[in-house]
Amino acid sequence: MNTVKMEFFEDTDIAKMGEIVTVSTKGNHHLQYIKSGVAKIVPEIKEKKIEVIPDKKTAIKENKKLAKLNKKSKPKKTEGPPKENIKQINAKPIEPVLVNNIPKWLTMIEKTTIETTGRPMKEILERPNLIEIIKIFGTEEEGTWKCKKCDAEIISNPKTPVWCTECNRKSTFKEITETIDTTLWRLPIWKDIPVENLDMQNTYLDLVNLIKDAVVFSDEIYYHILALWIIASWKQECWNSISFLIFRGLIESGKTRALEILRDLGYRMMHTAGTTFPALVRATHEYHAGVLLDEIDSKIDKRTETGRAMIDFLKESYKKGSYYRVADLDNQKKIKSYNNYGFKAFAGEKGGYDDAIFSRSIDFQMEQDYPEIDDLKDVTDEINRIKTILLNYRYKTGHPPELSDDLILKGRDREIFSCIIRTAMHIGIEYQNIIDFISQRKQEKEEDYQNTDEYQLLKAIKELEESPTLFDAPDSISYSDLAEHLGWDSDKRQKIGYIFKKKLQLKTKRGHVGSAILLNDPKNIRKIKSYFRRFKI
Repeated sequence: MNTVKMEFFEDTDIAKMGEIVTVSTKGNHHLQYIKSGVAKIVPEIKEKKIEVIPDKKTAIKENKKLAKLNKKSKPKKTEGPPKENIKQINAKPIEPVLVNNIPKWLTMIEKTTIETTGRPMKEILERPNLIEIIKIFGTEEEGTWKCKKCDAEIISNPKTPVWCTECNRKSTFKEITETIDTTLWRLPIWKDIPVENLDMQNTYLDLVNLIKDAVVFSDEIYYHILALWIIASWKQECWNSISFLIFRGLIESGKTRALEILRDLGYRMMHTAGTTFPALVRATHEYHAGVLLDEIDSKIDKRTETGRAMIDFLKESYKKGSYYRVADLDNQKKIKSYNNYGFKAFAGEKGGYDDAIFSRSIDFQMEQDYPEIDDLKDVTDEINRIKTILLNYRYKTGHPPELSDDLILKGRDREIFSCIIRTAMHIGIEYQNIIDFISQRKQEKEEDYQNTDEYQLLKAIKELEESPTLFDAPDSISYSDLAEHLGWDSDKRQKIGYIFKKKLQLKTKRGHVGSAILLNDPKNIRKIKSYFRRFKI
């Protein structure tokens, strides 16, 4: 304060005796009156506020009055231009990419905009078109860390930093972006393409033409299937199941070239040459990588432990949510589970023939021929252009449509072809040729099966059951009766037991007249009837 109150004992030039006046303290002139004993400073007395605490009933009444006053004083809502409530999520790294040949992380921010022009929340929830998710993309350096003391971001690649160059002291750091391993798969080049400029139909045709120039297939339909399979791989989290691809044929028939096309154009496709089995399991679990296996004949050999493990790893990996489980070597009570779902393709002379894997695969029978392109490096620019479009397609387009129930696709065919047909539907491509191919494929399988010993035995059972010489349906049929009915010699007769037990998994019994197939066993009855329906016997 710049003033004080003073009480005067004598008459002076500024006050009379007994008066209390306010005097300025500037220059300290007031001190001369105090030193001469003419006046003294009067101290200020602060008034104490006494807070009265009301009783409970009084407090409730006062609160009700205040609530009414507040309600009346609130201004009425006036209609104005629509407002947007924007919820922003921090940018997160989603994909390793190349920018000017430098590996970086593609990042994405999602903004949820809600049109709230005085609409109640119930209307907003019932009308999803009022809610729009906007995606904003950017890039971030690899090996970026945030200092926990000053929040500065520094690059330390590949080691964890210990010294912050911004606050110039030792610190602890939080990892923002990982180091990128450019050797795992071919990184796409990032270019931000507006979603309205994504011409997926022409991209599909360009992809088909590129495949035609790079590899030779026996039928036109295979080029379209492979192109759709590649596009589908960029939406792998959208499918409940996928199909394997098997390229089989003689030496120099283009098997390895087909895998190279998938490596260059598919989503995170990892060519596993020189990769150990544990590393392969880790790649699918940690990175959701696609697997390309060359020389498959030697890698899924049931006679070796590694071959059996490979079959177990691959067999169920066509289904979303499948896991490969192994014992935890560090803890005998625990089991480790690895996600093994993902797109996979194999190449070999025989295709590594395994019934389970073949039943989940589309079989490409390769022929020795020479494509127009000698080296895929000659079309690097075209590969990069298509892959950039597919990267934008992955993150900027919605979920592909589901298959309708009236589509004639059942069982395993529906499982392995659904992602291909749904991709065609999503990008607006006609897919009737795919449906026709599936029907022809099924018919060929049935015709091939009719030439097998299993089919001949099932047909013989049907004929002997319906034989007019029998008054009642037999409880069993002996192996000798079946062999005689089919006209099989002794060598073929010895295979009957193996076929029933191992291939058809039917129960048999051994009696005093020899072995026989049981026709009165409930499980056998169900299985035999299902075989009759399946193979139209």
